[in-house]
Amino acid sequence: MPELPEVEVVKQSLQKYILNKKLLNILVKNNNLRYPVPKNISKKLSNLKILEIKRISKYIMLKFEDELFLLLHLGMSGTLHLIRSKENFQNTNLSFYQVKNLPKKHNHIFF
Repeated sequence: MPELPEVEVVKQSLQKYILNKKLLNILVKNNNLRYPVPKNISKKLSNLKILEIKRISKYIMLKFEDELFLLLHLGMSGTLHLIRSKENFQNTNLSFYQVKNLPKKHNHIFF
């Protein structure tokens, strides 16, 4: 499980890459997480701009337009991955572990 500095690094990376951008779509591959992912999450958050990214303890909070929020927990892996295109999976890890490839397992939700 990631420690606070690891979560902070991921938050800072998200601020660098996705702040003030719009979320286009959400694809849920595994709904059986700690808390069920709402079935209408893609409809609710699609095309809304991300206005703020904060760390609250070991959670990352994304604030969207329309006063909607998304709370993320990094689970046991402690990682989120940013992929610029389907052809380029290199250096995707937003944490300081510098994993070069997208893992095959535990990719539960795609934004």
